[in-house]
Amino acid sequence: MLKQTLFPIWGLLFGIAILTMASALQSSLIGIRASIESFNTTATGLIMSAYYLGFIIGSLLVPNWVKNVGHIRVFAAVASLASITILMQSAIINPWFWMLMRMGTGLCYAGLFIVTESWLNDIATNKTRGRLFSIYIIEIWASQTLGQFLLNLSPPDGYDLFILTSVLISLALVPLLLIRTPSPTINVPEKINIISLMKTAPLGFTGVTIAGVTSGSLLGLGALYAKSIGMNIAEISLFIGASYVGGMLLQWPIGKLSDRQDRRVTILWVSIVGALSALIIPLGYNLDSQVVMMAGMFSVGAFVFPMYSLASSHMNDQLRPEQILSASSGMILLNGVGGMMGPLAAASLMDLIQINALFWFVAALNMLVALVAIYRIHYQPAMIIEDQGDQIPVALTVSSVATAEMLVEADSSITPVEESHEVEIKL
Repeated sequence: MLKQTLFPIWGLLFGIAILTMASALQSSLIGIRASIESFNTTATGLIMSAYYLGFIIGSLLVPNWVKNVGHIRVFAAVASLASITILMQSAIINPWFWMLMRMGTGLCYAGLFIVTESWLNDIATNKTRGRLFSIYIIEIWASQTLGQFLLNLSPPDGYDLFILTSVLISLALVPLLLIRTPSPTINVPEKINIISLMKTAPLGFTGVTIAGVTSGSLLGLGALYAKSIGMNIAEISLFIGASYVGGMLLQWPIGKLSDRQDRRVTILWVSIVGALSALIIPLGYNLDSQVVMMAGMFSVGAFVFPMYSLASSHMNDQLRPEQILSASSGMILLNGVGGMMGPLAAASLMDLIQINALFWFVAALNMLVALVAIYRIHYQPAMIIEDQGDQIPVALTVSSVATAEMLVEADSSITPVEESHEVEIKL
């Protein structure tokens, strides 16, 4: 049965895996190369933040492009642009130009993931959707890990890795464009007022936003941190890869635990452990122990990266089923804004204090989530466990399309409330 489900979409899954590897490779490569080119930490933070700005813009624009010209044309166009932006970064070494190109890359990847995920969702049926998206999330985590090890194929001070990233993006086009299946539809969700989200679930609002800040900081500046303290390329790939492995292995068990108890309690202890995990890396640095630092990054991935899944699931526990699709768009926006702010804030602290301020920053933010969780646990009675929806694991590059569809699927068993409310986003 599993083979029958996967065989028709092997090309789609292959394309997504290649895209994700290219994205992970590019993120670390830009951080390392920025250090080699002696960009200051703040400039590197701006470059990394620009990706999330582009991703937000792309998430808003791409669905309308698809409606106007179709999936295949949009996918081919944004893939071509993504290949161009990475190649241009190898040709023109300037922080402001790189910031512009990185923003373009974010816009393009938003388009690539929206198109491929909507295609995947269109192929799936109600019986196979849960299994397919579980495979999809595992594939993304694994591809992100493998992307780090591609750094070892060539020195980062040359052109080869930039060319390899461009080739991978172009390669991902081939199976996607050869799939014979009707073009899927993208339903642009109604948009929910951000203030309403904050009032409905303050802890979910805080967790979703801070998850963007922490993941943006760690993934945007982690490679720069490793390069700055003297790690070689192989060590950097292991350092960043350890966080992906931790996130991949622990996200599901943590999510299942959150389904069996008050989800706020899970968020509380995960945020505390995540904060302590972030402090392991500076400890390993002071002890001059890379083993301790690698263990710390594994633990950071295991307990910091699942925060978005936990917080968004908690948010959805508080919403009516007909609000979920709209709310997912708002949560993606909040997460993207956090991802944009994170690298810039962390980079400034690294310049002003010292290099380990990156992990102190992550630890402090996780403790902030813990404090909000404690307040909400005491302020509001616990929800009946049976009324909670299932926690939905989310990978770090998943778009609003997959997130929204998984959340709606998870809550499909809840009886809809008859009252309907029109909602809109207001920033």
